[in-house]
Amino acid sequence: MPDRFATLLSCIDGRIQRPLDEWVRRHLDVEYLDTITEPGPEALLATTGGSRLDTLLEKVRVSQRAHGSATLVVAAHSDCAGNPVSVAEHHRQLRAGLSRLATRLPGTRILAVHAGRCGHRCWAPELVAEVTPPKTGP
Repeated sequence: MPDRFATLLSCIDGRIQRPLDEWVRRHLDVEYLDTITEPGPEALLATTGGSRLDTLLEKVRVSQRAHGSATLVVAAHSDCAGNPVSVAEHHRQLRAGLSRLATRLPGTRILAVHAGRCGHRCWAPELVAEVTPPKTGP
């Protein structure tokens, strides 16, 4: 059986890495997770264009080419130093980012996840949105 990979684009915050890793493995039934980190990635995806977005997308494509990852999870979290906005704004940015990514990553299943605080050292990831844009070309 081939290795099963997914790709995670999440914040650099170390507090959310393990909860997100566990959530993705459990919900997607994957063995491995290629992780790309940026401070507040949902804000970046929702608003940034040009070379910075292209650089992130190239990292996703490395995971796709090298490991066959067909799923990208974009994660935000409460109490984010890189993007200190409300939960509602995190969700709005996640949805906006998914819309932008859908046009750039045809055939890739894309999930938006938000990890909210559930107590001391406790994070509860939840699915916010999901899209699978159709493949293009032959």
